[in-house]
Amino acid sequence: MAKTGHFLHNSAHAVNILANTTYATARSHDITNLGTAGGGIVNRLYYLRTLYVKLDTLAGLSATPTLTMRLTRDSAGNDTVVGDVTASISLGVTTSTEGAVTVAIDFVYTHNSVSGVIDNSLYLFWKLDQGTGNVRRIELTTEE
Repeated sequence: MAKTGHFLHNSAHAVNILANTTYATARSHDITNLGTAGGGIVNRLYYLRTLYVKLDTLAGLSATPTLTMRLTRDSAGNDTVVGDVTASISLGVTTSTEGAVTVAIDFVYTHNSVSGVIDNSLYLFWKLDQGTGNVRRIELTTEE
């Protein structure tokens, strides 16, 4: 019997990548592996639901720093799936050098390329509006 219902998936990544005020391929990360182990399933649709990014060692920020993010199909950052989303960084209660953002995406996505080749990766790019820091954790929640 086939599975029915809604299935939630979480793609979580511990990273240590610089965040500053520009996009760059060196400041991005492959955040997904949609579908089954070893590849995806043709024509399967997913809802991209939420994106969480944790930052630390933040420096040179004002009282209201923001992080801008985009999701692309390619590691070069040119085939944008979800365009720039800017969110306020919620700084830590006891330390202003740590913080996080969580954004709702709610976008229907299929990981097939135009040619029909399965591409089960999405790349997250980010930039701060000011200062520097490190991205330490990225989580993407999807639903099928």
